[in-house]
Amino acid sequence: MRMWLCNPRILCQKHLCGEHVEMHMFVGTLKKQKKVDGYIKNNLFQPRAIFIRHQQLSFEMLTRGMNHKSDMQYSDIDISYLSQEYQDWEIDKELALNDLLNRCPDCKKRYDLMQEMSNVINDL
Repeated sequence: MRMWLCNPRILCQKHLCGEHVEMHMFVGTLKKQKKVDGYIKNNLFQPRAIFIRHQQLSFEMLTRGMNHKSDMQYSDIDISYLSQEYQDWEIDKELALNDLLNRCPDCKKRYDLMQEMSNVINDL
């Protein structure tokens, strides 16, 4: 399980759907009050971002014409059992993005296209 926390438009369909499912898996992990040490130490999890990230991913899925039928309520997410350090943990987003782009040629292609479009708009 991991959170990429990049712009969802960058994600290929596989990574978009995968990260979405993993938000629900993280909620299950928290409900069972399981340890998250490995996710934190390996730059994979930002507890306070679960709900908004799920919303971002769901919106992108709908934008692409995909179905989304797995709502999440903010009240589903209880991080109170985690230490304050873990509750406030933030992913190194640049490191996560570089990891994603090095792993997935489809996400890299989408990222490059977004960069090109941004450059064209800036040149106008």
